[in-house]
Amino acid sequence: MTIKNVVIPVEVEYLQSLAAERGISRTKLVRVVMQKVVEKKLIPEIIDDDDLIETPAPRYRRFQDRA
Repeated sequence: MTIKNVVIPVEVEYLQSLAAERGISRTKLVRVVMQKVVEKKLIPEIIDDDDLIETPAPRYRRFQDRA
């Protein structure tokens, strides 16, 4: 299966400054970074099992924390 579109929340200013330093576009910078992540199989090094655990939000108001 091929994933064509991936949304990564990164600050635009951060990407813009790094791309300007290297003299390339933001799109090219993101493509190169993602290509390295995929080719070198860096995902297990970047994300571990603790990062994938999400606690679900309570579904009912009576179970939510009162602030």
